Amino acid sequence: MVWIPPNAPAALPLPTYSGPWRARWHLTLLSLVMRRDGWKTQLRTTGPRRLLRIYSKCTPTIGESVSVAWGDGAWWYQSSTGLWLTPCRRVELAADKLAILLTPWVAAAFDPLRDEQL
Repeated sequence: MVWIPPNAPAALPLPTYSGPWRARWHLTLLSLVMRRDGWKTQLRTTGPRRLLRIYSKCTPTIGESVSVAWGDGAWWYQSSTGLWLTPCRRVELAADKLAILLTPWVAAAFDPLRDEQL
């Protein structure tokens, strides 16, 4: 038996992921902005939900997958780690946040001293 304290907060509900057409719409908009900013994108339409894979041309193994989920009264871009990026209506901000998340990883892949620092 597991004892649960009476004042323990309730668990957050699982995110509600958008249907295929809504996800495709929002992820296509994000894809256009990311490509404009020099990133490569790939829309994945297989599986239970749509994902947009974002990566650098020079490091295709380092990237992020983004989905669309309902939360706080709006549709949001959500990273593969569960991080809520921005509401989908703020696509430019979502692109900026993704670039901020990915740039250090891409830069580290080309750091000639990365093995020396360990």
